[in-house]
Amino acid sequence: MTTNQSSYGTIPKNENGETESLIEDQNKSNKLALHCNRRVLVFVIMAAIVLAYPIHKMANKSIIGTNKLGWIPTDDLGVHIVSRKPDALPSSIWGRKRQEGPLPTNSWYLNLVSHRAEFQPDESTKVYTVPYIIDMAPAGDVTGINVHWPITQTSTNNVQMVHDAKNGVKLGALGLNASYQVDQEENLSALGVTLRWDGGDDDDDEKDAYMKTHLVRGMPYATMIYSGGILPSLFSFNGPASNPVIDGDNSTKLVCGQYENQTISNATSATVQEKIQLHFINSDFTWTVFFSQPVEVECGITSGDEKLAQFQLNVKSYSKEDEPLMVRMALMDFCTTGQANIKQHCAERKSLLGGYATLIEESCAVFPTSPAVHIEYPSSESENKTSHLKFDWKPDSVDDDSDEDDLIMFAMPNHQEKMVEGEITNHCVNTFHGKTCLVKGSKWSMAEDLSQTQSFVARRPPIASAMEALAVAVSKDLEHELSDNLHRGAADTYFSGKMLSTVARTIVIASELRDLAGGNDALLELKYDVDDEYLASSMAAASNLKNLPSQRKIDNALKDLKKCVQVWLDEPEAPYVYDESWGGLVNCGCNYTSTGPHGHCSNTYPDCPALEDVNVDFGNGYYNDHHFHYGYHVYAAAVVAKYDPEWALMYFDKVLLYIRDYANPWTNDEFFTPFRQKDWWMGSSWASGIVSAENSPHGRNQESSSEAIAAYESMALFGHVMTDIMKVKDPGRLKKAQLVRDAGELLTKTEIDATNRYWHVWSSKTHKNTYPKGYSQPVVGMLYETMASFQTWFSPLPLVSYGIQLIPFTPVGEFRDDPEWASILYPIYVESCTEAGDFCTENGWDIVQAGLCATAGNMDEALEKVLSLSEESFVSDGGNGNSRGNTIWYIATRPYAAEQDNRR
Repeated sequence: MTTNQSSYGTIPKNENGETESLIEDQNKSNKLALHCNRRVLVFVIMAAIVLAYPIHKMANKSIIGTNKLGWIPTDDLGVHIVSRKPDALPSSIWGRKRQEGPLPTNSWYLNLVSHRAEFQPDESTKVYTVPYIIDMAPAGDVTGINVHWPITQTSTNNVQMVHDAKNGVKLGALGLNASYQVDQEENLSALGVTLRWDGGDDDDDEKDAYMKTHLVRGMPYATMIYSGGILPSLFSFNGPASNPVIDGDNSTKLVCGQYENQTISNATSATVQEKIQLHFINSDFTWTVFFSQPVEVECGITSGDEKLAQFQLNVKSYSKEDEPLMVRMALMDFCTTGQANIKQHCAERKSLLGGYATLIEESCAVFPTSPAVHIEYPSSESENKTSHLKFDWKPDSVDDDSDEDDLIMFAMPNHQEKMVEGEITNHCVNTFHGKTCLVKGSKWSMAEDLSQTQSFVARRPPIASAMEALAVAVSKDLEHELSDNLHRGAADTYFSGKMLSTVARTIVIASELRDLAGGNDALLELKYDVDDEYLASSMAAASNLKNLPSQRKIDNALKDLKKCVQVWLDEPEAPYVYDESWGGLVNCGCNYTSTGPHGHCSNTYPDCPALEDVNVDFGNGYYNDHHFHYGYHVYAAAVVAKYDPEWALMYFDKVLLYIRDYANPWTNDEFFTPFRQKDWWMGSSWASGIVSAENSPHGRNQESSSEAIAAYESMALFGHVMTDIMKVKDPGRLKKAQLVRDAGELLTKTEIDATNRYWHVWSSKTHKNTYPKGYSQPVVGMLYETMASFQTWFSPLPLVSYGIQLIPFTPVGEFRDDPEWASILYPIYVESCTEAGDFCTENGWDIVQAGLCATAGNMDEALEKVLSLSEESFVSDGGNGNSRGNTIWYIATRPYAAEQDNRR
């Protein structure tokens, strides 16, 4: 099969080898588009050769010589360019990478590169590599990383990974400055980060003196590499339960001396050829430390109560000081004698099979460096619509005799279930995300079936019995005019996007009804998956409608929508700005001031409240929720493009700015980081941005799994529309459109799978619950890297945790929400809505209840519910992304609707 491949760290190519030039054209197009000012733009449009529009007027001043990407903003970008203030700048841990290109803002490892990590590292400056937790908290006199093995702690409303900090082991060195940087020689990776501590001064002869670690998802070992004479040290707040065992020989043990005031005295040093085994008294953990060459070591223990003793191991020398020394450390047994101070470790120890320690020992010479994520998309010409997500671990070894395929890494269930390359072993441990098993091989490949593509309509037309109610509601919805504020872009990016996409959905549904009524060729494009009898019934009902939406109403609504979509892409009162400090599209923000019926933004650029306060626009200026916000705008743009191809050609590259910000499929884009929100290891996305890196001990988080899915659904739909248009009108940009389509499909599919794994909680014959039985809720309200919690940011009420996982109502909801899960959730939702009283109805969460009711198989009850709702429900905070017509459409197109219709 011929595939198009894209990757992190390499330049993607398609089957014709064209992608490299395509990306170059993408950047040139972006520069040209953003270079044009308004007057030039008018001329270019008239000449019909436009590639894209500028975002805004030109920047007010040049920052030649200081901008980091190598282009001159006033010449190359017709957008206001901002540099962030110190509290929102990338920390110095990024080093010169801050000047080399866009940086990840939502990545899983941001806590380790935060300002907090730079100035005051503690236990919250940590990451969950799975299964280890790594943090940078001070421990003893050793500079380096703390390595912890956590357990899962469960309550009714919470699941989280916890550990006793004193049970960890610090791997590092003595005498090094505690400050570190991202390794400047390594590529940025979606799966790992390499941190480096430099030794000595900045003199030339000290450049080779360093210590560095590769922190990689799924690593079975902590790895540290030493060069230039820097000597390893280990520290633990636990003393040894017995003398350390040298090279697996129980008759050869290291005798520790006294450890006090940063020195070890009265110790007997010994030579270790390959490894040393450490068993600690309180944790009952047994670690093995592997060395890539013979070393001379000594150890010391503080005096006093052995249960309060501290331990340090120092390497005094190694045999080949002109070669780097690699030290790897792995937890071999987390309940060695049954005396662990955390008894749950002993319960989980039972899952380890014999041979686990042997495999760890046999594979210790090969380690991952800066892994790359490669994506192979199915060829457009192929009937096989399988995509492959590939992890290249970029293995290395200090042993020339080692085979890179001896590499072992831990894989979570979402990897194992789809793995087609990589040897899954039966050596597994329990983690936050389920049964996590060792896999042998330098490369993994996971197959994703993308045969069920995204569509503007459901797999079946609205049921005949609901057609009249649907037509009445949609006709009324079409009369709704978007507010003056939306026509001027005087609003936040989230609620404005929801309102635009609501109108867009109404236009699509109205057009679908007219296609059904007309029975014309357009009906074929809907690609329903129903039998002839069902389709004929819906067509007959549509053709007999008394309130069939008129084409005039549809055209007027489309015209209104187009104006609003354009103003956000051109010159809204709350303008978008390009953040050159991180490399992203953020909104300036709007200080909204009411003046009678028409308010306005009282601020103008460069007064940007969203860049000063994380609470403005839900933190858009700090990279919170970009996929939620921009996904709604992309959906609206996709609908306009669908019905106006000429508009689509003019605004294609402009709309891509949204997509390139939150889901950029181009990996060498000099303006935007790849796949900003997506965590390919998890399969899900992270909504929280740069502020959470400073104050969230649980790492990144995401609240609304359904809005993440919708954002990628929107991207896929825009890609489908533009692919169809480019095939006919602009073949030169066809590959760009196809990549947007294919990447959008993969992002949507993986997000759906992750949602049903991490946010939707239930057990059945066909679905295994991820979390322990102690967690009794049917949803997770917020998922963090190390915690799943039944809560939301904006309300403690249970119904909000439920409802935020169910919006918006679009066709992808059929694949997102399992009917069995919906049947479990529905009565719970009803009860929570009743208990919430007026809050449920006044804030629009009763709309979600109606949709959930239909998914659970109760169409008649759902229709009765939605028809009884007040108009106020649909303009409330919880309901304003919906409409009565769209809710009826959603109810009338559920899979169970067909079954109920047959029983009438």
